[in-house]
Amino acid sequence: MARIYSIVSLLCIAACTVAAPLQLAPMHRRQTGDLQCNLARLKIIADISSASALIGQINSTDLSTATSVAVAQTGLESVNDAIQTILAAVFTNQTAPAASRDQVSAGLDQALYALNNITDPSVNATVAAAQAKIESAGIDGDNVVDDCH
Repeated sequence: MARIYSIVSLLCIAACTVAAPLQLAPMHRRQTGDLQCNLARLKIIADISSASALIGQINSTDLSTATSVAVAQTGLESVNDAIQTILAAVFTNQTAPAASRDQVSAGLDQALYALNNITDPSVNATVAAAQAKIESAGIDGDNVVDDCH
């Protein structure tokens, strides 16, 4: 959870730096992005953080539910790892690896698949909220690809 907040903090700093009217050096739009790009980046991170928190609230005393929760958490950890790789590239003015985008997508798919396998009615509301956040993160990821070019 601390990694997510540090990433959000770094993105906020980056967004402020990009938005500031300083003329330090030419920036490459693809890497730093404009305000819309950086807002999309912040949204995906916020959605992943919210989904992770919601998944952590799911009562996993049932073995099947516990397994699905673990798989969903693993998927979101993969997403976080990929986002960190992308951010490292952005902050060092390198090209973000396309494989990291694929890893984000695969991690989101894995988390959704796992949550879809939870059948315990006592956690339906929490599962639905987590699914909504993950789906929103997918849309935000698409927006990053569209806006950060």
